Amino acid sequence: MLPTVDGPLRRASISRSDASPTLLAASREERMPGTPHEVLIVALRDRPALLADLFRRLTGSSFGTPAEATDATVRFTRAIEVRPDLLLRSRGLGWVMVEIQNSIDERKRRSWPLAVSVLVHQEKAMGEVIVITASRRVASWAKRAARFRGELGTRFELTPRVLLLSGRRVEALLDPAHPELALFAAWAVHHRHGPAARRIVVRALEVTEQGLTDEPLRDAQARAILAVLSDAMVASLKELAMDPSKVPETQASRRFRLFFEKRGRAEGKVEGKQEALLAVLDARGLSLTAEERAHIEACTVPAELDRWIARAVTAASMSEVFAPEPARAARRSIAGNRSRGPERKGRKSPAPRKPTRAS
Repeated sequence: MLPTVDGPLRRASISRSDASPTLLAASREERMPGTPHEVLIVALRDRPALLADLFRRLTGSSFGTPAEATDATVRFTRAIEVRPDLLLRSRGLGWVMVEIQNSIDERKRRSWPLAVSVLVHQEKAMGEVIVITASRRVASWAKRAARFRGELGTRFELTPRVLLLSGRRVEALLDPAHPELALFAAWAVHHRHGPAARRIVVRALEVTEQGLTDEPLRDAQARAILAVLSDAMVASLKELAMDPSKVPETQASRRFRLFFEKRGRAEGKVEGKQEALLAVLDARGLSLTAEERAHIEACTVPAELDRWIARAVTAASMSEVFAPEPARAARRSIAGNRSRGPERKGRKSPAPRKPTRAS
């Protein structure tokens, strides 16, 4: 299942850390990956076969379909840790390391060779490094980023396989016969909002609507496409969808319009529940940390907000409001047992007191 625009994607991020002194300094400067980056990672992690389809479509070559995503943490015996964007296992290729590269990142000159060296040592075989980008400049950099030469002429080179999503290659991804690749076409223009980019996004949504017969998958891919777009592009599409006079009414455009209408109603409902929860907490004098307030504002599931509101009425602390259901039930059970105290065998209940007659 692909990610949804109203789910955890807006908050999702993949943590990275390097424990060597040099790489620790670099990690403090690292920018958090954005939503477009994370959408592709989640899509490829949940459906590894997409990578084989994308590779075949852009290169004409094929390889064994990746079977599953694995732990993307690569460790040394010394405390050095590198986290590629995604690590897959393929029946035909062994390990496949995937990097979604939106911009040039000079730290990858060190981390890519480091990860590959460890994987070759662990697996006793060379795998593949695939870099996906929509920038020609980044593609050119990625091919030569990890090249080193010593003073005496020793050379060390790592040349990844780069999949460049631009120009005609983007058009090739809008194939009704392969509707699952439309997400990559939309991602390729995620940083743009002009007429050409809008045409690609609209076409991607149409291909998704017409080509994916499984409704949950179709809806999920439509949300994923919207999730990777810039705010300016989403606003432009919403304006277009809500004014049928600007675009012919087709099945895809109608569904797109209904999606925005439904999303608007859902957002209004969620905001109302968030405000109600904050009002209850304020009335009960339960103070919120900045992190707890952000947690409430990030929640878009009405049922979850309803549970929090119900708990807030009697909760003694915010930890009880947010506690998972089994944990709260267990605490209530323990508290009830403590209040009743241990039962003694053979102890008779006291006889009921006789009512006294009023004088």
